[in-house]
Amino acid sequence: MRSISRYILPASVSAFVIFLLGMMEFQMDESMMAIDRFLKGYGWIQICLLALYGGILAYKMQDAGKSAKWRKRSWLLFSIVFFSQFALGIIADERFLMTGNLHLPVPFMIAAGPIYRAQMTIMPILLLSSIVLTGPAWCSQYCYFGAWDQVFASQKPGTIKQMRRPLKGKWVLKSTTLIIVVVVAWAFRMLGFSGLQTLIPAIVFALIGIGIMIFVSRKRGKMAHCVAYCPIGTVVNLGKYISPFRMKIESNCTKCQLCIPSCPYDALNLKDIEAGKPGPTCTLCGDCVTSCKDGAIQYRFFKLSPKAARNLYLFLTIGIHVLCMGLARI
Repeated sequence: MRSISRYILPASVSAFVIFLLGMMEFQMDESMMAIDRFLKGYGWIQICLLALYGGILAYKMQDAGKSAKWRKRSWLLFSIVFFSQFALGIIADERFLMTGNLHLPVPFMIAAGPIYRAQMTIMPILLLSSIVLTGPAWCSQYCYFGAWDQVFASQKPGTIKQMRRPLKGKWVLKSTTLIIVVVVAWAFRMLGFSGLQTLIPAIVFALIGIGIMIFVSRKRGKMAHCVAYCPIGTVVNLGKYISPFRMKIESNCTKCQLCIPSCPYDALNLKDIEAGKPGPTCTLCGDCVTSCKDGAIQYRFFKLSPKAARNLYLFLTIGIHVLCMGLARI
């Protein structure tokens, strides 16, 4: 019976992916599947492959001891797929671009774009939908840019003492960058700047972020770009409380502090442990659950048991991750 129960979550994720992508395939005039742009009518093959991928990922991640490893692998894979399609759309065939219109693939554009164009686009809708359903999971599962911050932070060349030291001034910096992005995007619109005129400052902003990944995230073993610089990360941190998912540190915690260096989002320090919950920059990624030897860090969702809450979170986050894998093209 126990062996059968291990297949419930993977089967549920696969069915979820087939249902949602299948509905899109039936309802929309043009297929959203990339393969259908080259081989008409083959979209269902891609849907089945995505469902299989989601099922395998769910099977691996339901083991709390392995979930951190598989989350990082799947997130990096998503980013590689995204940027590969971006490169192919530029170099080889524009059919790899979802809209056929090129734009800078940097997260802050999700906030700046609608303000500059004075119209809502699909990316802000996806962002807000993911926050409602899964809280801050955008910053640990779906963001095509943040996966690379994770790569640099995972190298952790610093000492345990350095990694336990919180990033100073992160809230001031992250709030400032969000305000700057919003104000500058509005000013560019009011001044009538063309897309080409806005491209240079956008590239500069992106390069600064990459520099933070390379020089700060790598040194501190924390995702400094996502935690202290990315304006979308700030939006997620502020809006995540819409979702009822929470992470709690139970009373059986021994305060061994092994979870602190495992948290790439600078959401765990001794004060947070004593308060019984991670700090505001927590993305519910679950890496700390893997590192906790006492099983004291647990997911919560209303009155569900911790195991059921975690399985529900995995079902939603993995399902949405796979949908983004299939649909998130420039």
